[in-house]
Amino acid sequence: MPQSRPYPVLDPQLQIDFFEKLQEIKEQYFYPVLKKSIKKVAIKEINDELDLFAPAEGIQKLAQFSLRGEVFFPVPCLLKANPFLLGYYRLLLGFSQKEFYSKGPFGSFKSMEEKGKLLSHTEENLNRLCTSLCNSSMVLVDALDLIRLKSVEELQLLTIGPQFRGSMNNILGQHATRKTFEIIKSIVDPYIDSVDPNRIVVTNESGRKVEIRFASDPDIEIFESLNSRTKGLISIEIKGGRDVSNIHNRIGEAEKSHQKAKKRGFFEFMTIVSVEVSYDTLAQESPTTSHFFNLDKISDKSSAEFAAFSENLGSVIGIRI
Repeated sequence: MPQSRPYPVLDPQLQIDFFEKLQEIKEQYFYPVLKKSIKKVAIKEINDELDLFAPAEGIQKLAQFSLRGEVFFPVPCLLKANPFLLGYYRLLLGFSQKEFYSKGPFGSFKSMEEKGKLLSHTEENLNRLCTSLCNSSMVLVDALDLIRLKSVEELQLLTIGPQFRGSMNNILGQHATRKTFEIIKSIVDPYIDSVDPNRIVVTNESGRKVEIRFASDPDIEIFESLNSRTKGLISIEIKGGRDVSNIHNRIGEAEKSHQKAKKRGFFEFMTIVSVEVSYDTLAQESPTTSHFFNLDKISDKSSAEFAAFSENLGSVIGIRI
């Protein structure tokens, strides 16, 4: 009987990173933080403000489950005592950071959650913030049949999951961009005049300066310095996420970036991905892309894809590979 090949060992590193990040968030935004903050404020002041801002039926329903009102209903005195608590209530209500802070009037309160700071202009509007959030909390409390402290944590975790996924994709993207930058650096090394963490300057075979640098849109841009102007050469978009199901959205983002670069005069467009996917399929979604490459493959200097990447890079920059 032939011996079957072993299954691959999948890497749970993303989950490990999530767990470490979760411990940090718990220290700022979960119930134990609310409990500590309550100790800083007189109970009478909390109760008086609950009477003002929280619907009475909501307070009564929470009392049926032996929970105090501030577990679900934010009041100004607690947010002043610990501005980070805005994150507690945002997570509880299920609003993503993008949804909450980029729409409507809530963007001015972002420093509370991120830095624990209550600025003078935000303090002036704290009552309106609490009124709004208390009304949202009432909708939530009214819809729940069973309410426990455990329910609070579960609801917050449901919000954190997608938030983590988005932030980790950003981190993966940053790592992928840095890795690509280092690969390019190794290719152009014999021609380097100067280098710093965000920029490489080389002199090509024609004696002209070529600059390779990190950018935001595109991720890496390469241009040549002429006597009267700079000439855009290569626009590189890097999609470091390893979620295959989301690759098509990311390629759409790359296409938009390349189109902008094209209007600025760039004429070569590379898109680098970190997943196994048909380049023919991707070409339909980013027709501006001249060449697709896989980051893992161009990281292997013995691979055909690394050779193709190097050759294409060298021919446009004007150096011998």
